[in-house]
Amino acid sequence: MKDQTRRDFIFDSTKIIGVTIGTTVLGKEFFFPQVAEAGDVKFPEVSCGSKNKGGHKILIAYASEFGTTGEVAAAIGEVLCQEGNTVETKWVKNVKDINNYDQVIIGSAIHKDDWMSEATEFVKANQKILQQLPVAYFFTCLALHKLNPKGDLEAKEYSDKLQALVPQIKPVSIGGFAGVLDYRNMGFFTRLILKAILFNKGVKEGDYRDWDAIRAWAKDAQLKLNLAPV
Repeated sequence: MKDQTRRDFIFDSTKIIGVTIGTTVLGKEFFFPQVAEAGDVKFPEVSCGSKNKGGHKILIAYASEFGTTGEVAAAIGEVLCQEGNTVETKWVKNVKDINNYDQVIIGSAIHKDDWMSEATEFVKANQKILQQLPVAYFFTCLALHKLNPKGDLEAKEYSDKLQALVPQIKPVSIGGFAGVLDYRNMGFFTRLILKAILFNKGVKEGDYRDWDAIRAWAKDAQLKLNLAPV
């Protein structure tokens, strides 16, 4: 396993962007100018499995602000390795070439009601190759922290946007998962505003990821990837 570390300004005071929460956002209702500076963040990169087992070589490329979407990607990769595949899970900024993969899964946290720009740019830059491969997408968003009609509607809206991202690419599956609310990686003003907003919404700090649901989706996506025409 290799960890990538970044110290960077994550908020530009001249921009209004969706509320970033861990690697997720609550959704379209929450906007404010952010001026915090992130601390050190680790983005997991994992390789597992062996091509000699006869499975597929799969790339999982993910975009993440604070690393927790990367943990989701790594969990998906672990399931796919157990199914006999060779899997490389990478922070999308470190993916240089996708020509040597049989299947590709791309995931991102939701920012401003969309995938992070790194993920959308990756898909657009590699669209010619991705049109020729079985592809699946996933996203993380704190709006899915509870099972309710409103969360289901937002999940569908995000899925529809991903399907329309590059219409020529036909993802065999799109997974949506709840994320993490962790104030430790946020600057003072971000924490202050978020705590006020989320207190009124009844959202407490915590890890809302459903690992059973994530693993179940991984198995289902594997089946659909294998059945997809190439």
